[in-house]
Amino acid sequence: MQRYPTVKTIRFERNLGFAQAYNRSVATIAQDYVVFLNNDVEVERGWLAELRKAMERGVSRDAVCGSKLLLYHDRGSINHAGGKLLPIGGGIDMDLMNPDREEPHRYRFVGCVSGASMILPRSVFLGLGGFDIDFFAYFEDVDFCWRAWLAGYRVLHVPSSRAYHKLSATMGPLLRPERLFLGERNRLQSMLKNLELRNVILGLFASSLYNVFRFLQFSRRREPAGTLAVLHADWWVLTRLPAVVLKRREIQRSRLIRDSFLACHGLMTTLVEGLREFARLEFIRAG
Repeated sequence: MQRYPTVKTIRFERNLGFAQAYNRSVATIAQDYVVFLNNDVEVERGWLAELRKAMERGVSRDAVCGSKLLLYHDRGSINHAGGKLLPIGGGIDMDLMNPDREEPHRYRFVGCVSGASMILPRSVFLGLGGFDIDFFAYFEDVDFCWRAWLAGYRVLHVPSSRAYHKLSATMGPLLRPERLFLGERNRLQSMLKNLELRNVILGLFASSLYNVFRFLQFSRRREPAGTLAVLHADWWVLTRLPAVVLKRREIQRSRLIRDSFLACHGLMTTLVEGLREFARLEFIRAG
C-alpha cells in the first residue's frame, strides 16, 4: 500500500464470501456511490468514468449500472453483456462466448449485471439490504438486481465500460463440486424469494426437470460428485426454508413490478429460451 497511501484496506478474520464482505465494507464508507470490482478483472482506460457517466445521466430510477466483460484470454469474445433472469432462479450472461459486435455507446436495460464490475448508489445498496449473505458467492449480484427491479429501480448495461475477466480464476472450473453446490443453492433461493407464487410452483417443476437432465449428464461423465453437490444444495435450502420464506414475505410485500413485466421486456427468459441457452453452452463445452 506504499504506492497508494490514500487507499484504505479492510481485513476480515476469515473468508466471509463475496456477499457479506461487500456488505460490511460498504457499511464503513461514506461516499455517494460504491463500485464493485473483482480481483480477477483487468479494466480498460475510462472504465470507471463510463460507469459513472451512465449513473449520473439524470434518471433517478437507474440504480445499478454494469460493465461489459470480455474474456481475458480471448479478448474478442464476450463473457457478459448484461444478463437475464431465469424462471428457475439465477441468471444467464447474455452473448456468452459470442464475438464482441455490440455498439459501444448503446445503453440497454437488462435483468442483471455482473458484480465483477458495477456501480450503484450506496443508499440504494443499503436500502435494499445489500447482498444476501446466505449466498456467500455466486448469483448474489443477480439476486440483488432482481430485488432492485421489484422495488422499482432499473438495471443498466454500459457497453462503453469494458473490462477483461479471468473466467473461473477464483473458484475454479464450472463443474467443480463446490461451485455446483453454491450455484444450485443460490439459484433456488433467488427463485423462492423473488418470483410470484404461481411462478415459484412452475419454477420448481422446471427446476426438477433441469436437475434430472444434469444428473444424467453427471452419470454419463462418471462424475457422481456433481450429483451429490446438487442434492446437498437442495437439502440445504429445504432445511432453511423458514428463513427463506421470511425473506420472501418482505420482498413480495414491497414489490412494485410483476413477473410479467420482466418477461415482456426481455429482462427474464422464457423456459424455452433458458433451455436453448443451456444447450448452446453445453455444446460449446463439449466441443
